[in-house]
Amino acid sequence: MPLVHGESTGSFVTRLAARHGQPVSHLLATVGEGRSAADVNPWQSELYLNAAARQRLATLARRPLTQLTGALASLRDEHLLPDGSGAPAYKWPWRPFSGFVVRGCVLCAARRGVLDPVWLIRPDPWHICVQHGRFYDIFGDDRSPFIDLSPGPHVLRAELRRLQLVRQLGPVGRLLVADAFAVLAHPAVHLTRLGSSRTAPLRLLPTAITVACRMARLERLRLDRRLVHDDYRRWCEEARSDLGRQLGMVLGVWSERHPPLQRSPLPFTRAARLPSRRYRQPGLPHQPAVPEMAPVDKLTCVSWEILAHGPRPYG
Repeated sequence: MPLVHGESTGSFVTRLAARHGQPVSHLLATVGEGRSAADVNPWQSELYLNAAARQRLATLARRPLTQLTGALASLRDEHLLPDGSGAPAYKWPWRPFSGFVVRGCVLCAARRGVLDPVWLIRPDPWHICVQHGRFYDIFGDDRSPFIDLSPGPHVLRAELRRLQLVRQLGPVGRLLVADAFAVLAHPAVHLTRLGSSRTAPLRLLPTAITVACRMARLERLRLDRRLVHDDYRRWCEEARSDLGRQLGMVLGVWSERHPPLQRSPLPFTRAARLPSRRYRQPGLPHQPAVPEMAPVDKLTCVSWEILAHGPRPYG
């Protein structure tokens, strides 16, 4: 069974059952005991296992456990069900406990030899395939499963910058992206909000990543304990000059929530500088743990709402 990175456990188990010509319920009975919402489908919710059931699934799939957990995010330790009595167990609720089930790119799946539908588990209700320039979200259907991004190469460039930022800074990069979306949601900025339309993430992403990279300049210095208040003043002045008065003002509010950390007892030298992995530990006001499936509105430290009010596509 080919593995697809980021696939939901429910999607993988559905493919595995189809490969062996079995109903999904029969395969789950061999994995462990559990409960499933009636007629639940892999595009509706996520399947969760405990450690014993996870090991059984790895045996059925004939895959090392490390390979399975590397590809299927919901099988990682932080998403496992409690062991309880230690017997293998699963749950397949109506809604995911965390994250969103989003259609996977059919072209990426086909390159892996997978012709069945694939569903991903993502922290946000959308996903951009940079390989094929497609935007997928939880509202894609068979008539319009994706949005072609070839007319908008600036969106793809922004997504590549986002991926690079997260690779460099780890969880801190995810927090900065969340804060950037939140800054754009401030009433003074007068931009659309996430959830107001299906295309809102596409319209906001390029500006959000520009803001997140601007934030990263300040946050790197802060986490290095090299930041003083004069740096804040210069940074805010540059932000107002480059990004406009309203956006610069809101970035000033954001910077007030990120005060300088206590200085290191040893003087900073270039030779003593640590590699970028030091930034994987966020500093206040963010919590040290960054849940893998937390969406941007749950990661940001700002106090205002970043999602649209009232009826909206993303619930």
